[in-house]
Amino acid sequence: MSRALCLDTSVWIPYLVPEAYQLQARTLVTDALSLNLRLVAPAFAWAEVGSVLRKKTRMGVITTEEAQGFFQDFCELPIDYIEEEVIGMTTWEIAEQYRLSTLYDAAFLACTQSASAEFWTADATLVRQLLPRPAYLRQLGEI
Repeated sequence: MSRALCLDTSVWIPYLVPEAYQLQARTLVTDALSLNLRLVAPAFAWAEVGSVLRKKTRMGVITTEEAQGFFQDFCELPIDYIEEEVIGMTTWEIAEQYRLSTLYDAAFLACTQSASAEFWTADATLVRQLLPRPAYLRQLGEI
């Protein structure tokens, strides 16, 4: 079985937009693409990435045109969006297990488990919440 990665929005955004962790995010994604690794994400990930890009336009960090280009670049990536019934219940169980206040992060973790993938995040707050730390968890910039 080939290696699979589930990348959190906190990895996708610095891959697309110049900000902290951009070098690490670009290296991770570029390496994954060159090795033809399977990229997986919950079915709503495109909307979450788009929402963050739109928020950055409202904050004046990037222009609307830049955001649209970044979003188009993201949408062209070979990501397998996972939308299976079992993901919903697994998401809920993971949120309960780690006492997560929303289901968004838990859905990424459920996809990770479903695809037997590695989960990569730049979200240190999330990493601190995931105790005991799952074996599939990787933090950008932690190596």
